[in-house]
Amino acid sequence: MDSSTALRHAIMSVSVPGAPPRQNTVGAAIGLSFLDSALRLNHIRRLSETLTVTDHRVARRTTEIDISLAMLDEGQRRATMQSRDLRNGSRREDRDGGDRVWVPVARIARRSTAPVVIWDPTGARLPRLTQSECGRLLASGLFRLLHGILDSLPGTTTDSELHLLLHRVPEAEWLLQHAIDVLVTERHRPPADLPRPRAEGVVAGQGARYRSIALAVLDKHEHVLAEFFELLDVALDNDLLIVALDPARDEHVLTYETPLHVTSEEDAGDRFARLLRSSAEGYHLEYRSSISSSIPAYHLVVDAEPGVDIARMYLSTDTDARTAAALRADLLVLAQRLENERRAPTGRAAFKILELQMQTTLRSLADLVRRRRWEAAQAGIAVPPGRMVVSSELGHVAVSGEGTAGPDGAVDSSVLRHPALQPEQLAAAADELFAEELYSSVALENDPSPSRAHASWHGCSTPTATAGAPVEIRAGMLLRDTTAAGPRRVCEYAVLVAVVGFLFAAFLAGDPWPFGADSRARLGAIGDPDAVIGVLLLVPGFLYTRLGLADKRSISGRLRALPRAVANLCIAVIAVVAATVASGLSGGWVQLVFATMVVLPLAAASLLLYRRRSMSETAELVRLGAPQWLAEADVGRVRADARFFSVLGGAR
Repeated sequence: MDSSTALRHAIMSVSVPGAPPRQNTVGAAIGLSFLDSALRLNHIRRLSETLTVTDHRVARRTTEIDISLAMLDEGQRRATMQSRDLRNGSRREDRDGGDRVWVPVARIARRSTAPVVIWDPTGARLPRLTQSECGRLLASGLFRLLHGILDSLPGTTTDSELHLLLHRVPEAEWLLQHAIDVLVTERHRPPADLPRPRAEGVVAGQGARYRSIALAVLDKHEHVLAEFFELLDVALDNDLLIVALDPARDEHVLTYETPLHVTSEEDAGDRFARLLRSSAEGYHLEYRSSISSSIPAYHLVVDAEPGVDIARMYLSTDTDARTAAALRADLLVLAQRLENERRAPTGRAAFKILELQMQTTLRSLADLVRRRRWEAAQAGIAVPPGRMVVSSELGHVAVSGEGTAGPDGAVDSSVLRHPALQPEQLAAAADELFAEELYSSVALENDPSPSRAHASWHGCSTPTATAGAPVEIRAGMLLRDTTAAGPRRVCEYAVLVAVVGFLFAAFLAGDPWPFGADSRARLGAIGDPDAVIGVLLLVPGFLYTRLGLADKRSISGRLRALPRAVANLCIAVIAVVAATVASGLSGGWVQLVFATMVVLPLAAASLLLYRRRSMSETAELVRLGAPQWLAEADVGRVRADARFFSVLGGAR
């Protein structure tokens, strides 16, 4: 349920106040400033996250942020000082942190009620503004903002709902304010209850009139209030982490842990297919989050348990998604205009306008392609020759400075006359932007430690109109088992069990081929079955204990899940053979179970020999979820064994 619907349900659910709710003008300004600071996070210089993968579908996330109070603007700085005075009753206290100011440092999703503790570099816990106090400030600020938006609308007639709400019927305004206050402070969304039918013998009274006025204003001006409801969504879906910091120091480093959410087990696909894939390829882990584009640097560190190596890791962002969407629209329009201009010229003025628009668009396209190529070079890989072909060619038209020679030998530098610029090329480049995911940046891990990997992202140095908007973070990792207790060792164990079974049957039958008709009678008359059973259980059982199979809930256990199943199958077959020998069944049954002891382990061991055909490093990364422009050809994505995500988690 979005905030617009939630507010309407709240208006229908809460009682009409008999007096105006308490309102604090200073608190409203502080609440809006806190929301602005939490959205833009312009005072966050760097954000680092560490994922510690402990078990299957279990991970811990620790976030470290570098804060510079000097980067707060004047309004934000004034709000931090006012919040201190408001909370301390306008008294300056020198003890118990009374001289500190309150600064928003992060937004975390309300999906979890796990407490968040924030530490400074010394390990001391920092005071936090409670969500109750923060909610009251936000509710005051959001209502003041809504009132200001409605009051700024053009003049209306005296009988319109907006005029009644603002000037004639204060109860409707109080109701709207009370509904916002209840939504934000109680931190609950109302259920989508069906409207109650009016009972017989009653008509709409004053309370119903107040509600109808408030709802009519929201319905009539919904398009004007779209951005307000976006802010209300943020206030309802997130908790603001507001901590007390010492204003005498500009630079602060804070650390805190926030919960991670994980998708359901079914999202990873069929269990047997996953076990086979993990045994052959590795354990695929995916992490998704988002940060504000105002944050200049983001660093991700992944720690795995001992014995598990991070074979591959990438970090990708959609930092250029809005740029690519705008470019695609511009390229399609310019393709049509260029075709029309060449079919029927419209004059020098229109030609010059088209020239300037084409240059601006192609330069943006060239800059996008350049960033992707430089990112690949920084990661130590080369963009495949078959990728970005059309975009690269059109970008070259804009930045090369090439021109065409006229009949008199004069050079014409117009890009519209460049032979490589064709309408179909512009349309192909528009499709290429999203088909090859050119809007996605990429960074690869560069840590030499096998059980730790990290990658970083640096914001675009060119200011954009979308500053402060969220940037989606996507990271993928491939974890592999590096110990000796993997498929190879279990495969050797299964072969050994089959060899032991064949030799036992041959010795007991006194025949090199114990599965013929002549050996059946001798296998049915074993002289000392207890000795046979003891050796059968002792030798393979001792070797089983030396396999060192990990706990099934750990990452190592997931990587060795199929080898463990094969080893357990071998033990089960041995137990069946021992039970058959002990029961004194006929030679046919003994011959059958010994044949099973030979064939079944060998067949199970063949599963461990399955290997997917080798792929290039870039194709492997794309298969894990990296952008398509890294690989020579389109590569299908593989489902992650565990996908962790954070809805505006951490410093968002």
